[in-house]
Amino acid sequence: MNELKVKIKVPEGAQALKRAQYKALKRFDEYDSPPLRVLGVPFGGPIKGRDSDGEAFHEGTDIAMNVGDSVPITYYHGFGPDNPNDWQEQPVWLGVAKYAGRDERGHWFEAQIDTEEQLALRVLEDTTKARASSGAVSHLVRMGQAGLIDVWPVGELALFETSDWKQPANDFAVIELLNVEVPTEAVAKAEQVSAAVEVSTTIEETIEIENKGTKTMDENKELEQAEQEAPAVDMEILNAKFAELNGRLDEIITAKSAPMVKRIPKFDKDDETDAFLYWVKTGDKHAAAKAALQEGTPTEGGYLVPEDFLGRIIAKRDEISIMRGMGAQVIGTSRDKLNVPIENAAVAPARTAEEAAYNQSEPTFAQVQIEIHKVTNLVKVSEELLEDEAAGLGPFLSAHVARHFGLWENQYFFTGSGTNQPQGVFVGGTAAVTSDFATTIAASEIPEMFFKLKGEYRDSPACYWAMKDSTLGLIQGLDGDPFKFIPTPAGNIMQLWTKPVRTSSKIAAHTSGLKSIVFGDFSYYMIAENKSLRVIRNPYLYQGNGQVGFFWNQRVGGAVLQAEAFQYMTAHA
Repeated sequence: MNELKVKIKVPEGAQALKRAQYKALKRFDEYDSPPLRVLGVPFGGPIKGRDSDGEAFHEGTDIAMNVGDSVPITYYHGFGPDNPNDWQEQPVWLGVAKYAGRDERGHWFEAQIDTEEQLALRVLEDTTKARASSGAVSHLVRMGQAGLIDVWPVGELALFETSDWKQPANDFAVIELLNVEVPTEAVAKAEQVSAAVEVSTTIEETIEIENKGTKTMDENKELEQAEQEAPAVDMEILNAKFAELNGRLDEIITAKSAPMVKRIPKFDKDDETDAFLYWVKTGDKHAAAKAALQEGTPTEGGYLVPEDFLGRIIAKRDEISIMRGMGAQVIGTSRDKLNVPIENAAVAPARTAEEAAYNQSEPTFAQVQIEIHKVTNLVKVSEELLEDEAAGLGPFLSAHVARHFGLWENQYFFTGSGTNQPQGVFVGGTAAVTSDFATTIAASEIPEMFFKLKGEYRDSPACYWAMKDSTLGLIQGLDGDPFKFIPTPAGNIMQLWTKPVRTSSKIAAHTSGLKSIVFGDFSYYMIAENKSLRVIRNPYLYQGNGQVGFFWNQRVGGAVLQAEAFQYMTAHA
């Protein structure tokens, strides 16, 4: 089956669009459009030397054509002119293109199209905004290394005016008007000479012959003499050649197989998450423009992750980020620093004698500054995962990104220094107990630490213990008389002295000199977030490994609001 491989961006699942009229192809010289010069197979591409598929033609690409060979011209490879989801039940044949040769820019064609065809007029209306695309016999296409195309047997040429969704794979595939005025009779004579001597010429050579009709009388006489000396044209042979050419074109025209195009996944442009995942798969930010606000970048562009998909990431992140699960305050900001006023000293009511002066005391306030930090993560996704519809890309990305951002928060919201990092509770809190031993915990040290935290904080629903699993294991093994400290489960949350315990691998083990346990009211920890999670897609950096890189970043900070709300234990040095 003869299929075509094309170089345009087209949607999957297009519906047939019927054409009321069928127009057969004419011969090249039967069209009356202005002569067009088309770069049908451009070398290189606008995206780091590649087209939107990450591929490129090069000087050694074999297009299986000789100068003078002809191919039909279609409108947009048979796809619909006004709807990205339509394709033409009967393709529109715009005209015929002749291969004219190659230069440093690529392979050029001379094109003549039908000015009675409305879609042809769209192309001619502004050729500077029109583009071309070549279609190749797919089973003969051969790919080289690094996305370079070694063999591309051209079977047809497509022309179309560009739009938001109607784009070539390679924007170098331009269309130019040949602004030369040549007398009709001179053109006819030149074509007769060319046919008689079977000379194939490039565009530049043809223009040079045609221009002889506008030169001096002596030069015209020389041209007439050359015509008289040329062998007589055998019309039967010439007609036989035209019949053979028309037969080859008819085979292409009547082929029932649809073009083989680069399949792009379906998506609902009005669904932000669907459009976002479409952009993740394809990198086409123009088609998926409704996915989210765009962040300008020098490569493929970035997005703020849409709310629905962000919700999935946040839900999973909150499962891993235990600070958020313990009731820390979360606030949004548009600044790089956030100043939070806190109570420093409260009023002090006092007994007052009859007719004595009122006791006077005022609350005082301090200020905590939360610095916003840029948090980043790189996710490498295989090309196969992006292409495989059944691979579950959405759940994979949301779980992977959420896990890494959640683990980052666990590390710095507990142990961050507060300098070029968020301030962790082990830094902003209060040193309560230093254990008697470097690697174990005494039974008496647990109630000692429990009562170091003031009752008003212990009564809070956000009051928790936090430690490493290994430290919890030490406590579970305690059996000091008269105290029993084996934690008891409350649902899925372990409890220690009636208060829930959460564990994290980012908290230090109970080892010489390290801060290992914190007990406090976590509503006195504040997390500040600047806007939303962003993602940038880079399809080139890891292309050699068959991967696409996704660079995620978010701006977030955190700090303790009241030092006395957090009491921590330090292992004996």
